[in-house]
Amino acid sequence: MTTQTIDGLEPRFSLPPSTPLSSKTELVIGGLKVYIYGLDEVNLNRSPDRNGDIAVLYMAHNRTRTYRVMEDMAHEILHRYRMDTRKGKRLGLIALTMNMRNHGDREIFPQANTTWKEGNENHAMDLTSMISGCAQDFKLVVDYLPCYLPQFSRFYNIMAGVSLGGHTAWRIASLAAPGQFCAYTMIVGCPNLTPLLLSRLGIDTEDTLKYDDLEPIMTPEQQRRWPRALAEMIYRDDVKVTDHFPTNVPLLLCNGVHDKLVPAKYTAAWLEERRRKEVPGSEQDITFYVQENTGHSCTKEMIAMLAGWLGDILNPHTPRSTL
Repeated sequence: MTTQTIDGLEPRFSLPPSTPLSSKTELVIGGLKVYIYGLDEVNLNRSPDRNGDIAVLYMAHNRTRTYRVMEDMAHEILHRYRMDTRKGKRLGLIALTMNMRNHGDREIFPQANTTWKEGNENHAMDLTSMISGCAQDFKLVVDYLPCYLPQFSRFYNIMAGVSLGGHTAWRIASLAAPGQFCAYTMIVGCPNLTPLLLSRLGIDTEDTLKYDDLEPIMTPEQQRRWPRALAEMIYRDDVKVTDHFPTNVPLLLCNGVHDKLVPAKYTAAWLEERRRKEVPGSEQDITFYVQENTGHSCTKEMIAMLAGWLGDILNPHTPRSTL
């Protein structure tokens, strides 16, 4: 069970011993080993009138961790989802995760997973290239998973990510796989990476983000860590996340009040800009939860909220349904 951390903040989620474990199936898709949870249960309990439908929760883990973190979350989420007996929820749900690039059994260069403070001069390009690669990996799996599960004809894809995985989910929606997911949840992730990384460099980003304006005020060390080619690429992708993020999908955004690594203010700024551009009557279904007494963690409260949120959006008899 979870206990209070030494700093007094809410601890990260850990799987309660009482939670029953879902079935686990391994597949290799395009050279990627993926782990699917709950498939046996869905195959066993498929409803005749929803025989060809399946919901898939794709789960991307945080930096320096492995798929095992998401495995524990998957067991809890699937258990809560199955125990939710609200009328009308008949869509089967499975969860899928894998080791992110350069993590777990895919790790080939541990230093690339560290930060500037930990001595990695290439932190910005290591992090952002890994995010781009992971987004492409999930895109590959989304494209080919129906080929490996021919018993289902319609897939409702939902993307969830924590920290590094949350950054990846933002990029998947606008860059790697637009239109392929019906909902997203980002936990302690950041929509715009330019201000986040510049803040870690000690640069005030309130006035400008463009490289031509930044270059004259940067030190030689900052210029080395934030080269023009990288800065312009990340800025371009940030603009796409702001301007081209889908407006017709439910979003669950979770942050911690005391998160110093990925402060909630970046998500709040993105959300404020999104709502400013909304046409009255077309408001997007967005839940933004900033948990008190919480730092850079995915907590048990966030996991419970995610499970309940899935019960809402996958219930064809609720107004929030995407089906």
